[in-house]
Amino acid sequence: MRIKNYVLSLFIMVVILFSMDPITVFADSPITSTDFYRAYIDVNIVKKAKEKGIIDQEIADYLHSSTNPIDVKAAVINALGWTCDGKSNAKSYVNFIYSSDIDKLDIDPLSGDEIFCISYLMALDDYFNVNEAVSLMEKAYKKNNTSFTIAIIRSIIKGQAVMSNNWGMIWTNTSSVLKDKTLVKEMRQEAIDIIVEYMQLYEKYSTDTTITTNRIWGSNRYDTSAKICEQGWNQSDYVVIASGEDFPDSLSAAPLAKKYNAPILLNAHDRLLPQVSSEIDRLQAKHAILVGGLASLSSEVENAIKTKGLDTVRLSGQTRYETSIEIAKKIGTSNGVIVTTGEDYADALSIAPVAGKLQMPIILAQKDILNSMQKKFIAENTIPKTYVLGYTDIISDDVALKFPNVQRIVGENKYVRNLNIINTFSNEIDFSKPILASSKNFPDALSGSALATLNNSPIFLISSSSYNGYLESSNNSSISTLLGNNNVDTLYTLGGNASISDDTLNDIVNKIKAVKTIK
Repeated sequence: MRIKNYVLSLFIMVVILFSMDPITVFADSPITSTDFYRAYIDVNIVKKAKEKGIIDQEIADYLHSSTNPIDVKAAVINALGWTCDGKSNAKSYVNFIYSSDIDKLDIDPLSGDEIFCISYLMALDDYFNVNEAVSLMEKAYKKNNTSFTIAIIRSIIKGQAVMSNNWGMIWTNTSSVLKDKTLVKEMRQEAIDIIVEYMQLYEKYSTDTTITTNRIWGSNRYDTSAKICEQGWNQSDYVVIASGEDFPDSLSAAPLAKKYNAPILLNAHDRLLPQVSSEIDRLQAKHAILVGGLASLSSEVENAIKTKGLDTVRLSGQTRYETSIEIAKKIGTSNGVIVTTGEDYADALSIAPVAGKLQMPIILAQKDILNSMQKKFIAENTIPKTYVLGYTDIISDDVALKFPNVQRIVGENKYVRNLNIINTFSNEIDFSKPILASSKNFPDALSGSALATLNNSPIFLISSSSYNGYLESSNNSSISTLLGNNNVDTLYTLGGNASISDDTLNDIVNKIKAVKTIK
């Protein structure tokens, strides 16, 4: 029966392909036509896998070992190959390694790499039915969302799943991986080229305008902060704790969070909140960095964190400006610095993702004067580039020109500056997973800035009313045009309806789809 299904499906596929484009008549399917193991045939274990075609204890042990590189593991599985009547390598692997039946194995405690191996083996074993393999690969990707190898194999399996009804998505999925700047590209370029050569056959059919929306919110700012942490981190040695009651001390925290791949958790002034304590436990954190002085986070908060066994340090100064300098010392200036007002939060949060990725400290400044600590910092550090946010009515030339090699990023209001900042650094940003945050308050965007730096995502500031004559609809149109031209995949919205309404979100999504359709 399997052979009959294979022959029938292949016949139909060839007829359809030939009727649409004779160039692609030799194409088969994502699983069976991406034999990238050829780029690794010089690796002994890959060669053995190709010769045997069936998993044995040696191959299983290699796949299971956490010391072996993920791209070679993928090549080994790819080399084991497929047959039209199916294989059972996934079942054998689970039996070899876990002494268990595959349908009884508890997947959740396994690492992302382990789940990846099982999923890819399953997909090759029965490429007619890959739904379970897709489900497992999503779990692997969630546990290790920075691996290019996992992401590209995920796109292959997802492409296989939509083979019968949506050819365009085969290329769309792969294209989003190739454009994802957050991924660590461990796979050999020759292997990538083999995959892309096949997947690109479907580019001309890619008309998909689907946008996934993901609203992250809780009953208050602290719950939302915890939910953002849960979205981005399964484990983290470090956590950054910041005040949820006021913004000044925390505006410079995003580059610090990125330096340690840590979330930013908002906390009340006088006690360690249960939401924060639970996230610390879930993350298995070992170190906590408190941002701001005792007026921001009390000694009771600090002592409660220490009681949980975390190594705790506090970065603070007498003022918000001095606190930003203390954080800047931890980041360093080798990639440049960012100078922005300490009187408002919008500009600092707009540039936070880029500051995090490029490890440029955010230095808060008053409009017309630098204090002695700031002057000393400039004198003692080599600063190759300075980005100053805003016109001279926000940061005067008297202040800006105290820094070397200045470039201003301006705009008549915070919304225009938000977009101008993003456009200035567009080559450093991954637009596939943008974040929308309310411009009316700081907490959601502050917590979200750590998630944005984790994924190299931009943060767009959204308003539900006019701002100095700059209407929300106009801002939404500009955002939608930018995202529609940059292949947005998942749109994250921070906070509930009170922060960004469903109507506003739907308006933005519909405008993005319209741009993608025209494109």
